[in-house]
Amino acid sequence: MARKPEDTRSFALCAHGGAGKTSFAEAMLFDNGNISRMGSVENGNTVSDFQSEEQKRNISISTSLLTFERKGKTFYVLDAPGYADFTGEMSAAIRVADTAVILVSAVGGIEVQTSKAWEYASHHNAPVAFVISKMDRENADFDKVLADIKSQFSQNALPVFLPIGSADKFSGVTDVLKGEDSDAKEALIEAAVEMDDALMEKYLEGETIPEADIERTLKQAIAAKRIMPVFAVSSTMNIGVKEFMDFVADYFPSPVDIGGVAAFEDPSNGGSGNKVMAEPKLDAPFSALCFKVLADAFVGKLSFIRVYSGKLSSEGTNIYNLTKGEEERISSFKLMTGKDGKDVKEIIAGDIVAIPKLQSTKVGNTLATKGGFSYRFPHIEFPKPVYSVAVIAKSRADEDKLGNAISKILEEDRCLTFEKNAETRDNVLSGMGDMHIDIVLSKIKERYGVELDTKTPQVAYRETIRKMSEAQGKHKKQSGGHGQYGDVYIRYRPLERGEGFKFIDSVVGGAVPRNFIPAVEKGLREYMVAGPLAGFPVVDFSAELYYGSYHDVDSSEMSFKLATRLSFKKGIMDANPVLLEPVMDVEVTVPERFMGDVMGDFNSRRGRIMGMEGHGKLQVVKAQCPLAEMFRYAIILRSMTSGEGSFSMEYSHYEEVPAEIAKKVIAAHKTADEDEE
Repeated sequence: MARKPEDTRSFALCAHGGAGKTSFAEAMLFDNGNISRMGSVENGNTVSDFQSEEQKRNISISTSLLTFERKGKTFYVLDAPGYADFTGEMSAAIRVADTAVILVSAVGGIEVQTSKAWEYASHHNAPVAFVISKMDRENADFDKVLADIKSQFSQNALPVFLPIGSADKFSGVTDVLKGEDSDAKEALIEAAVEMDDALMEKYLEGETIPEADIERTLKQAIAAKRIMPVFAVSSTMNIGVKEFMDFVADYFPSPVDIGGVAAFEDPSNGGSGNKVMAEPKLDAPFSALCFKVLADAFVGKLSFIRVYSGKLSSEGTNIYNLTKGEEERISSFKLMTGKDGKDVKEIIAGDIVAIPKLQSTKVGNTLATKGGFSYRFPHIEFPKPVYSVAVIAKSRADEDKLGNAISKILEEDRCLTFEKNAETRDNVLSGMGDMHIDIVLSKIKERYGVELDTKTPQVAYRETIRKMSEAQGKHKKQSGGHGQYGDVYIRYRPLERGEGFKFIDSVVGGAVPRNFIPAVEKGLREYMVAGPLAGFPVVDFSAELYYGSYHDVDSSEMSFKLATRLSFKKGIMDANPVLLEPVMDVEVTVPERFMGDVMGDFNSRRGRIMGMEGHGKLQVVKAQCPLAEMFRYAIILRSMTSGEGSFSMEYSHYEEVPAEIAKKVIAAHKTADEDEE
């Protein structure tokens, strides 16, 4: 029987790390008969956590896809990581799923990443359901967690199943619509019938509402976020799991209930920027979005896509990458469950599948068929990296393989960046935290055989001058035959911060012949790359060539360049040189109770508080701080705020380094230079 978009159910499973997400996914597969035995996170044998790093650390580090059939519906479950370092994976999963299912531990309650999942779901305007997990644990408290969900997230969170007992007395769940709890039942029916004015009128007049009408409006209310269903489960005891899956099949929105997804005509390609809706219809042009790339020893390279409109066969059809303007060959489509894939010949709107061996396709690319759908879906937004290390290859062989390994890892992980810093010559790898970087280095070693050491990146200091100076540079050498002669007088002046370098030619009367003046400017530009203080680039100064002398035979471009070097070294040292350091604009978002700690910490880092503003229950502290003080801030902020703080930073400007610190930096760099020699 042909599959239809209205028969698909996709949801992203999100939670704070340790709330039991992967165990819940495992329980669903077991209860549905897809696996004969439940694995556990502790034993490293769950279907979701199949990567070696996940099994080693007992945590999810990458979103995995589980696909199965239930009550005639195709389920796509995206099990997203719950740790802060992998929050980008959670965001991408919520972006492409039709519903966000947020797990909250009945013992631990709402935690940092629970709030982050809610934030992402709100940002993507996704329908939400809550699963209160670990109901069998000691101190499990369904009512307290439900009250917290209502007060912190939404009053629309309404239980559709209530627990029977808790902790060691947790024995099952009751269906609110069929049960005796009149308060919960009334609240649910009232919220459902609000979707239909005629039904609401009947309800207010005390008439009995037919069950079919309640079911219809309940489904509409969930799709519209007017009801956010709440469930009670124990994954290890497999209680409440069956009821959850049956409810998903009956009431969760399909792509048809969600409606079309916005795409835009690309202005950079001559498009108007107009918006179109990709409709989840089989007769619409095919369109899809790549939201994840996985390169794994088990499965090779897989591109995970969400299909938004139309259908596509794997036989005799290529796929067209609209973002790159390139055609890709399709070998097969795979319905994935963990690391295992089942080939399928046709994919339709609503499907979430993997395509092996696509060459050019990257995360965020829009896919279509050539000449068909011509709009692009908005890029997937990923958080910017906040923690950096410099990586050093352990051997020459590692160095040769580094580029290839890094490019493959970057394809897979969009919260990772890598750059060769031209000034410091460091290879800088940046991610979301120390665990993130640690796992990336382990993957590089395991998959590509590249071993890397790490160190704190060097700061790209610069040098400048504070006063005007003048210096002659005279290069004279006689050694038989042609000699060498160049003589320049240069005036050095400080410029405003950020103005760079200006060369001024004020020579009159041919004191320096016109054909040698470019050599003076070229010499200055070459020598300013390594200043006399500590070898850092010299910036924000002007150099005015105002006098000199030459020899008819012995003068040459090289002679004048060497003369310029002598003037530059003396002139800069006479102009009161100082060290400059990059200063960053930093925004820290924290609950109000941590404000004092965060501000005090900035003061200890030579930071300046620039302002504060409230965002609901959170406060945003805006500050400026030297980059040299920020390399381990991701770890320190997490520790200082119990993981509840987050921050972003970007370059602002350069400013003078305090004298005492400058002395240490200069001494350290001179020692390093001597060691290299």
